[in-house]
Amino acid sequence: MIRMATALDIEQLAHFLSSCNATSRRHIGHCGQDEQEIKSTLRQNFSDLPFENSMIIALENEQIVAAIGLDFDEDDQSAEVWGPFVQNEVTEVLLPEMWMMLCHQLPMPLKHPQFFINVENEVAIAFTKKVGAKMRGHHYILHKDRQNHKFESTEEILQLDPANVEAFQNLHDLAFPGTYYNAQTILSRLNENQVVFCYCDNEGLKGYVYVEADAENGDGTIEYIAVDGRFRKQGIGRKLLLRGLDFLFTYNSITVISLTVQKNERGAIQLYQSAGFNIVHELVFMK
Repeated sequence: MIRMATALDIEQLAHFLSSCNATSRRHIGHCGQDEQEIKSTLRQNFSDLPFENSMIIALENEQIVAAIGLDFDEDDQSAEVWGPFVQNEVTEVLLPEMWMMLCHQLPMPLKHPQFFINVENEVAIAFTKKVGAKMRGHHYILHKDRQNHKFESTEEILQLDPANVEAFQNLHDLAFPGTYYNAQTILSRLNENQVVFCYCDNEGLKGYVYVEADAENGDGTIEYIAVDGRFRKQGIGRKLLLRGLDFLFTYNSITVISLTVQKNERGAIQLYQSAGFNIVHELVFMK
């Protein structure tokens, strides 16, 4: 049976998605692996649309065997696609009908579906090609475990203070033009859990890292890191990265830091690996 999911399905659905993402050949990048985190996302802030319009499931003997979800953005009618998730290759035949039903019941057209799929997930990649998606890039997911982190500190790295706000704004907007958080947005978000650390000496601000901690969900993210071009290749980026990790790992609930890097960004990958990150997945971005 194929039908739209409801809030009553979330418990079983979170378990199903988590179990799928534990295996590379069924892994989907837009969804995590932690069952409790998945459950929380589905219940609280999954999509701009109601949950009942955002997730379709297939069941056999009352057990979920396939699922596709849309983290829908009403502003541009795009969606990060959670899926397709399938229990095994046998259930992949259900996917075209599920996709058609899911899209047909939406209150507005889906113009820009975006897929993020493990390179070993041949079933999902084949499906996305059938619905017209094209490959746009390759990415790595890297992890850093708390148990492998050595806490360090350096006197040159401190939290952003008023004297360095302008220099931070200039560097951020130069390094990340048109990004999802401009400098002013970051400044408005700062609190005890969302912090900018800056590398400063007598020459001024040379770099920064912006990190966010979500202790409730055990989630820590390195949102941005940048070093002024005049001061690169001096180890500043690594020091900033380690300071950000020091901060995030002070939260007992945060045990792993995960980040995504384009496969061709060799400098960034080397930086993260020098700080103890390991590549755990390679994914393709398709839209």
